[in-house]
Amino acid sequence: MKHDADTDKNNMSLDAIRLLCTDFDGTLYSENMSPRIPQDLIDCIGNMQQNGTIWMVNTGRDRDFLLESLLAHNDGLLPDYIGVVEREVYRHHSGDFNPVHDWNRHSQSVHQALFDKHSSLMIEVSDWINDRFDAHVYEDKHSPVCLIARCNEDADQIHRFVDEKLKQHKDLAWVRNDIYARFSHASIHKGTLVGEIAKLHQIDRDQILVAGDHFNDIPMLDPLVAQYLVAPGNSIPTVIDHVRKNKGWIASQPAGHGLLECLRGIGAGNQ
Repeated sequence: MKHDADTDKNNMSLDAIRLLCTDFDGTLYSENMSPRIPQDLIDCIGNMQQNGTIWMVNTGRDRDFLLESLLAHNDGLLPDYIGVVEREVYRHHSGDFNPVHDWNRHSQSVHQALFDKHSSLMIEVSDWINDRFDAHVYEDKHSPVCLIARCNEDADQIHRFVDEKLKQHKDLAWVRNDIYARFSHASIHKGTLVGEIAKLHQIDRDQILVAGDHFNDIPMLDPLVAQYLVAPGNSIPTVIDHVRKNKGWIASQPAGHGLLECLRGIGAGNQ
């Protein structure tokens, strides 16, 4: 585990963390590992919860898709909150996850107004992708333009094109994870959701740990959002560079094993 820390952080420990926010795919969970969530990581997070830490899983998946995989591999351990599609929040209560209504209604209203405003751009981007790539472009309830690219190289080209377009539309964001992407409001993202939970529980940023591995995690891997920034070893280079620049922890191991490595390092006060 690599960590570029200032000397005034030498006394960090897991006891200082009141909010633990983890991405799901590639950070907590991996399709390529068995078990997909390491048991030692489940035990570690469970101990943190028992000591008063709030655990949030923050993902680009939708609610049902997340819970399908999470419940099959979490050994009964449930997060206190889930953030889904980078914009909705649900709170665990009595075995179910119930919407945080005020926030979710606000997010839905903001996004509807955004997509109505930029309807012509949505059509332009959709047509441009379909004319040039063998990609699945579709509309769902979260975005008028959603993408499943054939490969990361195609997704990179599309990403560059959309980013150039968005220089003229600062309220829009192209939210990407691997070959998947969708449009979203630039001010609502994984970092915003962390901030909402922190506000709800009056948690300061120096009591928050966030962990992620891909483009859509960068808004929460922000020192303005959290003191503790963690990237597992499988993170894309952009995320590793970002976390290193902001003096976070970079694991040598991938996914859940890397997250556990960093949690143990922080708990031991390792730098």
